[in-house]
Amino acid sequence: MNPDNKNVELSSRHQNFSNTADEIDLLEVIAQLWNGKKTIIACVIVAMVLAGIYLFLAKEKWTSTAIVATPTSGMIANYNSSLGVLYTQTPADKPSLPDLQNQFFGRFAASMGALSSALHNLEEPQILKVDQVVKGSNDQLSIAYTAPTAKDAQAQLTKYIEQINDKIVDGYTADLRRTLGVKTNELSSAMDTQKQLAIDKKQQRINAIRQALTIAEASGVKTSQLNQAEYLSDDTLYLLGTSSLQSMIQNEATKPLIYDQSYYDTQSALLGVTHMKIDLSHLQSFRYISTADLPIRRDSPKKTLVILLAIIFGVVVGAVGLVAMSGHLPLTKKQLTAKASSRRPEILGLFY
Repeated sequence: MNPDNKNVELSSRHQNFSNTADEIDLLEVIAQLWNGKKTIIACVIVAMVLAGIYLFLAKEKWTSTAIVATPTSGMIANYNSSLGVLYTQTPADKPSLPDLQNQFFGRFAASMGALSSALHNLEEPQILKVDQVVKGSNDQLSIAYTAPTAKDAQAQLTKYIEQINDKIVDGYTADLRRTLGVKTNELSSAMDTQKQLAIDKKQQRINAIRQALTIAEASGVKTSQLNQAEYLSDDTLYLLGTSSLQSMIQNEATKPLIYDQSYYDTQSALLGVTHMKIDLSHLQSFRYISTADLPIRRDSPKKTLVILLAIIFGVVVGAVGLVAMSGHLPLTKKQLTAKASSRRPEILGLFY
């Protein structure tokens, strides 16, 4: 026989034997596990019992979520109308409707964020998350609250949202009342000033006529020296004569005060402010896109996942324990190679 062919045949037989040895070792392990299946099943049962105890004792977490957005124009209509009355004389200073909508919702978002931080810092922290629905946009917010039960999560989230809204509405109502008081005082002061100006003008007119009467008496002008007295100045009034000037003084004293248009504009604004009724009962700092939902799946513990992990853990622990007790741990590839090498003389003897 050719030596090369003989070596090839020996190498082939050695490889077949090694593969057979590997299969035999693996089969031994499988056989051990099968024989000890009761032990493995027992470990699985124990693990599932422990998992059941954990599921029973573990604190459940349920999360309710609501999505909110900027309020509609109708939700802040009363407030906008009230501002319209306050800014009657300076309409350019009044915030626009879109600005008011963003202002209300911005304050709502800031208040929810502050509440989230406050709840997180409690001795027993509560989870309230406020996130943007669309990243980079503050027009819509997702608000989520986690509680031990689904109903508690829904009810508490709704309560927190309503509390924040009520707080904001109360704040704007109080601010509007303060502004109303300031505006009333401002308009009243303006009217008093304009009235005093009218009184001063009337008194100045009377003084001018009296001065003209004195001059007329000193000049001996008893009757009017003019055909037309339409454009007489204070310095030429004496030309009307003493009779006319005396009549003018009497009439001027009983003549009503003369106001300019600004006085009546101020009076109109004051009447509007003093008769304004503040009704912000329907004011909303946000609008719901979706109200707080009732969660149907809890966040933790995950029942299916816990049971599956318990089964896997029970099988692994049972198998490792069974093999360890039998003293036959599965051999590594290196150990199998060493084992096959130790049998090589024995294998070679079969061919000589």
